Amino acid sequence: LRGDFSESGDRWGVISRTGAAWLPASVSGFKLFQEETAFYPFALQTKLSEDVMHGTLLVWPCDNARDAIAACDRIEGFEPKSPEDGLYRRTVVDVPVPADVLRKASEDKGWLASAAGACEGETSIIRAFLYHQPMDGREREVKHFPGGDWLQAQS
Repeated sequence: LRGDFSESGDRWGVISRTGAAWLPASVSGFKLFQEETAFYPFALQTKLSEDVMHGTLLVWPCDNARDAIAACDRIEGFEPKSPEDGLYRRTVVDVPVPADVLRKASEDKGWLASAAGACEGETSIIRAFLYHQPMDGREREVKHFPGGDWLQAQS
C-alpha cells in the first residue's frame, strides 16, 4: 500500500478510511519485483543489507491500528491464523525515519506529536509489518526493480 500512489493516497482508500499517516521510508533486506500479469509489485525478503526497498510507512493512531492492520491483511491476502498459506507473508521490520519527516507528519496528524517529540537524534526507528512473497521459482516470470522503488519506475 503506497500512501503516495495518488493525490487521495493508496489505491484502496485505507489511509483516508482509517486516519493513517504515511511517511516516505526505505528498508533494507528486500528486493522488489512484479509479475508480468499483475498490476502491483511484491517484496522478496533477502535479509541482505545491500538490498533496499523504497515506499511508504503507514502509521495509525492506537485506537485505529488493529482494524487498519486487519484491512491491510485482507488486501494483501494474509491470514494471521495460517500465515504461510496466503498470497503474502508478513514480517516485522525496523524502519528508520528521519526526525524531520516525523515532525512534519505530526503537523497534520496531532497524534504523531508524541512520537516526534520523543525522537532523539536525527532518526527514529519505527517497528512495522512488511508484507512479502516467496519467489517460488518465478524468477523468469517477474520484472526486478533494481532501484527498489516501484512507483518511481512507473513514471
